[in-house]
Amino acid sequence: MKSFLNILDKLVLSKYFTWIFTTLLLFSLLISFSLKINLSNILGINFFNEYLINFGILTKDGGVVNDLKTHWEYIISLKENLNNLLILTLGDDTNLINYPLHNLIFSQLSFINSLNTYLITVLIISLFLPYIFYLTLKNHFEDIDKSIIIILSSLIIILPAFQFSAIWGNNHNTALIFFSLGIFYFNFFVKDNFKSYKKLILSLIFFSLACYTKQYYSFFFIFLLVYLLNKIDSLKFILILLFCILCAVPGIYFLILNPLLFFGMKQNITNFNSAILVNASIILVYLIPFIIQNILNNQDIKKLKLFYLFDKKIFLISLFITLICSLNFNYVGNIGGGIFLKLSYVLLNNQYLIFPTAFLGIYFLLYFCQKNISNYTLVILLLTTFNTGYFIFQKYFEPMFYIIFLIFFDKSKIYKSIKKNNFVIIIYFCTYYLFTNYIYFLGL
Repeated sequence: MKSFLNILDKLVLSKYFTWIFTTLLLFSLLISFSLKINLSNILGINFFNEYLINFGILTKDGGVVNDLKTHWEYIISLKENLNNLLILTLGDDTNLINYPLHNLIFSQLSFINSLNTYLITVLIISLFLPYIFYLTLKNHFEDIDKSIIIILSSLIIILPAFQFSAIWGNNHNTALIFFSLGIFYFNFFVKDNFKSYKKLILSLIFFSLACYTKQYYSFFFIFLLVYLLNKIDSLKFILILLFCILCAVPGIYFLILNPLLFFGMKQNITNFNSAILVNASIILVYLIPFIIQNILNNQDIKKLKLFYLFDKKIFLISLFITLICSLNFNYVGNIGGGIFLKLSYVLLNNQYLIFPTAFLGIYFLLYFCQKNISNYTLVILLLTTFNTGYFIFQKYFEPMFYIIFLIFFDKSKIYKSIKKNNFVIIIYFCTYYLFTNYIYFLGL
């Protein structure tokens, strides 16, 4: 068994395997783009989107293809008159309920004169995301084999949320590119012993741009400020805080013009404590392969034991949070909720699977968490950000959490998870990708 795992590990580290595998991932995206696969549609809708038929695009209705209509029509309106940015009211004159930086950027690109040109451009730009993430990982894990870095970064390509955003011109990947650039420069700032403030300013600018594309990225500023609180002197911290406030001023003004950006997501689909469990259950999806590899890389295969993963304090905290949040669990409908909630409906015809998966999600979030205030703050933010009462979708965390986890969580534990046996991560996420395609083609 052990020799077999060693063979697999050596195969993964081979440069030939790395480049062949990466190429196949890229081809999967191009094929999905060519076939116009809508991976966001898993509800079994069998009729075609009437709006896209007019553009010669035949695809199932539902999911992100409906967002494409909203984005494209708003882009056209900004092309016709840039003043529409401040005249059109979100949710009234347009269905858009995100900050419109994505739409603003693409409306000002003169070569985008058709829907197909727009889709091709978004596809090409989306490919910058795994490359930026590769550069960040390379800087963060200097002692890790380059092949592992390439594989970890390229796996983003087959994450469903990345693919359907790249295929259907969604603003999701645009926000993620800005977010990743923010992490890239922030990581340089940290590695430079908090001296290169130009890098920090660049980082904050890119984080702001991410917020102006998808407003929920604003949660990350709280983490950054907590992180910096004890890392830089008081005067510089105050200046950084003032710069963050300055970056927020245009957003506050736009929010006043478009209150739907804040109030439009207020619904009764779920509640605060239930949202915590749903978020934790969704996060577990991305933690599973790292948990498995942590076990394989820290144990003799002949004496496989799980007890070293057990932490009494973390166990009690996770159990307490899960029990408290379970008292009046409420999530209405079968839209969103993440993979495990959907599986619970299919396998058990109820929502019960959410509770053990949420417990495990909370437990391993804390297990991989660095034992400091800033990381605990990050965990709290990840569990509580999407708590407006609206539907909680898997795409909110994909690949955002994957990126955050590898860069900001406990480096030593993550290193143990990725130093070898990375075939587990490859198999896991490839299975995840194939499963979503299986659902699409069967119309389940």
